[in-house]
Amino acid sequence: MPGPKGLSVLQDYEFHTMIVHRFVDGISHEESLLQLSFQHNCMNWILGHIVTNRSHVLETVDAAHDWQEEVRALYHTGTPPVRPESPSVLFGKLVEYLDESVALLGNALETMTDAQLEEMHNNYRGEKSRYEHVTGFHWHEAFHIGQLEILQAFIESKR
Repeated sequence: MPGPKGLSVLQDYEFHTMIVHRFVDGISHEESLLQLSFQHNCMNWILGHIVTNRSHVLETVDAAHDWQEEVRALYHTGTPPVRPESPSVLFGKLVEYLDESVALLGNALETMTDAQLEEMHNNYRGEKSRYEHVTGFHWHEAFHIGQLEILQAFIESKR
């Protein structure tokens, strides 16, 4: 069983995953590529970006996964928007990666103590404790989940 901090982190990510599913379930790959009438990323890019950040969370807790390069190449901060004609990961595959990330996070936190979560860790966001990194990524993810809700409404208006 994870320590109190690890358990809190896991529960927060499980909750976000449940909310994401409310907005993405039933969306096809083609629908995920629909573009708003103004400059904004489509649902495929937003979910891919969330998954990319989950990849960084997993790295922070030393959880191995084999899809980090695939998603980071297309969905990291600063990558071009995904359009219907551009490369993208199939939307269903992004959902699978999202779900897998929670399972992998839970497995990693199962053996990680709160003291280990307080160890310093360095990534592209600088040096902070592992806990600060995973909670920071969680906050960032919450911002993008709000975008998914708007994009779901847009997609439904096109049906």
